[in-house]
Amino acid sequence: MTYTIGIDLTFIKDHKKAVGNEISALSIVEGLHNNRGGQDFIIFANQDNAKDLKNMYKSFNVISTTKGFAFYNRFLPKFVKKYGVDVLYYPQYVHFMNFRLKTKIVITTHGLIKGDDFLLDKLRPAMIKRAAKVVAASDFLKNELIKKRSIDPSKIITIPNPLANMTKSVDVVFKKKNILAVGSDKPQKNIMLVVRAFEKLVPIIEHDLILVGDISGKGEIFRYIVDNNISNRIIVTGRVSRETLFGYYKNTDLFVNTSTYEGFGLAPLEAMAFKAPVVSTPIPSISELGNVQFDAALNYEDDEREVANKMLAVLKSEKNTEYLENRAKRILDYYSLDSISKKYLQVFENV
Repeated sequence: MTYTIGIDLTFIKDHKKAVGNEISALSIVEGLHNNRGGQDFIIFANQDNAKDLKNMYKSFNVISTTKGFAFYNRFLPKFVKKYGVDVLYYPQYVHFMNFRLKTKIVITTHGLIKGDDFLLDKLRPAMIKRAAKVVAASDFLKNELIKKRSIDPSKIITIPNPLANMTKSVDVVFKKKNILAVGSDKPQKNIMLVVRAFEKLVPIIEHDLILVGDISGKGEIFRYIVDNNISNRIIVTGRVSRETLFGYYKNTDLFVNTSTYEGFGLAPLEAMAFKAPVVSTPIPSISELGNVQFDAALNYEDDEREVANKMLAVLKSEKNTEYLENRAKRILDYYSLDSISKKYLQVFENV
């Protein structure tokens, strides 16, 4: 029996420089496109991305539309009715979910942490309740949903985020050795701790620090870098393309993650897939994998001195190429795009 699945990608700002949940959503869609069977797929994309997505997913019906309240409450109900959408998939929580839609809803949750978005924090429980199936990106998140939201365990399924096609990368040539961190201004990303730890190492190492992601040029992190005269050793790139980020992973001497909360933890996982040494706080994507360890594990209580010492220890140690290659293979096998997209297809079929 043929059924129609609608996927909301209107929240993606720029698919060429996707971050966080945007990356996961695009990876899932890529896997669905590669492994589709008798299903019909409709992609709802904002006008900035629709043309490119049509070229990327030629077998899918990509509809160019608006975003935000107008899309969810004015246009989406019409699309659902017109195309006979059987299942509507939200790759992340959305601000303006239409609770009156007459279709089954599947939603992926990447975390329950409360942030600076008051409206989304308030709506999140109602979205979970409305969904026919909730996909948790890790068992850690599934347990949070059960304990903190009292969600019926039978309604939740764990499907990790996939690692997308990582064969294309830009050849990035650095003039100096470097340390890499990926994140944003959000408090839980804790990028300031990386900056302060690196500051302690500036007199004794020759590496530069590269910060990738949504880090404001007017925010606290940027001001700290300037005020403490370390801007000549720290490169803040902003968002970059996936191919450029892959090039950074391939050519870094050390990747550092100091997040205080991760529902999954994609960036450290990607860094290890590119055989980079990694210093990190705990992340579910690794703790639930088993037999895979960081080159140095951080504790949430570590201050900048302790983080700096662990970074320095890894930088000074001899790189074990065989270990890094075996670790990368284990990660790539476990989080393969094909196997994870097939799990999503089963959810859509059985919901």
